[in-house]
Amino acid sequence: MPPPPISPHLLDKYVRNQCTDQEKEQVEAWYASLNGKPDFLNSLPESQQQQLQQETFENIQSQLQPDEEPLVRPFPWRWVSGLAASIALVLGIYFTYRYATNPHQPVSVPTTVAQQVKEKAPVTLIQFVNREPRLVKFKLPDESTVWMHSGASISYPKAFAADKRQVVFSGEGFFDVKKDKNRPFFIESGEMRIKVLGTSFNVKAPASQPVFRISVVTGRVQVSAPDPDENEQQVILKPQQQAIFETASRRLTSSAIPAQAKKEIYEPVTIVFENAPLDQVAKKLEKRFNIQIRFSNPKIATCLVNADFEQQPLPFIMEMLCTALDATYTLSGKVMTLDGLPCEPE
Repeated sequence: MPPPPISPHLLDKYVRNQCTDQEKEQVEAWYASLNGKPDFLNSLPESQQQQLQQETFENIQSQLQPDEEPLVRPFPWRWVSGLAASIALVLGIYFTYRYATNPHQPVSVPTTVAQQVKEKAPVTLIQFVNREPRLVKFKLPDESTVWMHSGASISYPKAFAADKRQVVFSGEGFFDVKKDKNRPFFIESGEMRIKVLGTSFNVKAPASQPVFRISVVTGRVQVSAPDPDENEQQVILKPQQQAIFETASRRLTSSAIPAQAKKEIYEPVTIVFENAPLDQVAKKLEKRFNIQIRFSNPKIATCLVNADFEQQPLPFIMEMLCTALDATYTLSGKVMTLDGLPCEPE
């Protein structure tokens, strides 16, 4: 006798990890009762399993394939991470249930699973890539901001969920997260996951690099990542602490940020300029920050600057200076190059 049917809504909640403990037990008990054994799907011929999974995967992959052209583009957002695992779970439950209740029906047509994926109301996902040769300040829907280095990318839903804010990030960027105790902020970079309530910190996680680094300026940050045995590692960071995740060995460690005479560009400083020529401004900034400043047009060095910056990082200072002088800058590693027209003598 086949087991009684189960609500698709309940299965969907299970996949999204939204079930209560009682509902979770109900789903797992139902799954175990299918045809008298919990691994019923695995008992089918391997060719049928592979065909079903491949067709479903290709259908999902075709919907999530991003465009190459626009810098900011919407595409379906269903699960931030673990998409393949979630779909495999839906596939296993749905296929086993159909086959157990109607064993004479052909097993090689997964159309209903594909239709469920298509019919699920998509949430718009926005992706931004900084293709400028300088730092770009990007604002998220919750008013949090991130100063993104060239080549960095971020993906996020057009509207954050009611219980959390979640983004996917690659590259290097300085996050200033708006406090919201009811909606923790999550960042995923490869296998590394960062959780914060409201703080500022630097993320350095280029996909091609063997080491990811998180450096905290204010607040508290929780960093987690799997170890070689897929067990979760976790560290809690306070200001002036950093986490390092080695992608090859999956080793996650934390330590104090080494004391140094010069600050990193994302660390805030208070600095005042009074009728200071731009070349003196550059020398003063070089003295405070771990950076070198050059001029593509030497004549701009005589421009006078009056400014008072209180607890601001270098990207903000440079943005204000360039706006006032109608200048631009590029950043390559630790070298910043300013370009602009010479100021007219008063």
